[in-house]
Amino acid sequence: MSGTSDIEARDITLSRRALKTLGEIPGLGCGGLSPLARIAPPDAPSDRQALLDVLVSLDGPLASLVPALLDPRCTIALLFGDGDTTLMGQYLWPDGYGRGPGFRIVVDSDEVRFSGPLSSDEVWLSCLDVMSANAVVEVEPLQMTFDLDQFWATLTLLDAYRVATLRRRLSRLGGDPAGVSSAGLAEAWKTGLAAIDPGWSVPLFALLRPDLVPERFDERVPGVIDRMDAAGILAKLPGDPGDPLGDVYIFGEGLDRLCRAVIQGAMQIGLSVERLMAAGEIELTTFGGWRTPSGFWLADLSLVPMRGTGTVNVTLLGRSPLSALIEGAVGARAGIGADGGAEATPAPIVRDGPYTREALIAALRALPSAGTAPAVTAATPAIAAASAPPAIAAPAAPPPLFVPTHGTPPEGTAAWAVPDGRTPSIMLPGELPIALVERVGDWARVVAENGWSGWVDGRRFG
Repeated sequence: MSGTSDIEARDITLSRRALKTLGEIPGLGCGGLSPLARIAPPDAPSDRQALLDVLVSLDGPLASLVPALLDPRCTIALLFGDGDTTLMGQYLWPDGYGRGPGFRIVVDSDEVRFSGPLSSDEVWLSCLDVMSANAVVEVEPLQMTFDLDQFWATLTLLDAYRVATLRRRLSRLGGDPAGVSSAGLAEAWKTGLAAIDPGWSVPLFALLRPDLVPERFDERVPGVIDRMDAAGILAKLPGDPGDPLGDVYIFGEGLDRLCRAVIQGAMQIGLSVERLMAAGEIELTTFGGWRTPSGFWLADLSLVPMRGTGTVNVTLLGRSPLSALIEGAVGARAGIGADGGAEATPAPIVRDGPYTREALIAALRALPSAGTAPAVTAATPAIAAASAPPAIAAPAAPPPLFVPTHGTPPEGTAAWAVPDGRTPSIMLPGELPIALVERVGDWARVVAENGWSGWVDGRRFG
């Protein structure tokens, strides 16, 4: 893994107008992991000269910014939040094993900022520093296993318990809540999907694995709770007829320990690493959880396939195994397997093709000087692949006119980056005003008031 600590880092800014120029280059697409696939072009003329000026200034390791942006082979998304403070970051590498220099990307309404070059070791150390891992004691491991429905129900229980605790404290009541009501559970689920905030459990994992968010989950929660009751994960106490709170759920030993650790003061943490392998397949590593006074509680979703099913292990860890886990995910060294043995030789770093700085400069200078080609987004991937968590990018600037034609169903609806049914979906909140602007078969492209655009099942909108 190439180190870059001896190279002076630099901040680079590109306006959305400058990036819009990329859509004028005939035949230019972007890799399936590129954040450009999720950045809407502005409703303004492109700025070709600004893009050229930046490209010409990139020398040495900084020239890797171009392939890292247009055709990243590795992306790392980090999320941290404690309910008050939110830190999110996305890092791009032109090589799947982080051997070349990487860059941090921040998307604002008018511009995209980059900083680098960075090594994957620097990202790993930064991650441990933000989590204050050295302040966490070593603990005896504890593990709980859930199926996916039980896992989402557990996240909802955690958020509902946290809300109930805050309400008791605001009311100056002593002690912790005895449990969570069914009404509180329903409220926590709907709020979690409507207000994306990685400082809470449901939104954190919805950001990390949007493809696994169950639809109409609030309708299935009672059955899931019954199964958790039968498994001894919690105890369900039926409510009295007419009681607006409904049933009450009392946690079992493991879940009770997790809940109490979280409300004592927890930082939510999330990590998603996507690598494009030599065969054109995506290797996805995802885990998230809670940094608590009693240790790190982490849920590993790496073995659950895209839009698939499986089990999720939630494990209590100390700082040493956590450090090893993050190093293995973020700082994986080329040619070294997870067990320390040799693995297949990784594909070499590609330095030629349409994504190099030199190729782009030549293509931009070859464009006609008069007029501009129709603006297109970089949403047509050159490599079919899954995209990184979409909420890392900030929303686009609002278009000058927004006339809603429809609203999403009350329960919300899934949306995709491209109309292929394979890329990860996100959940749009219920009753969101949207404008239907395009149809392709059963797919419909919709635009929200903030400029966000995506594809939904058009059959739900007439």
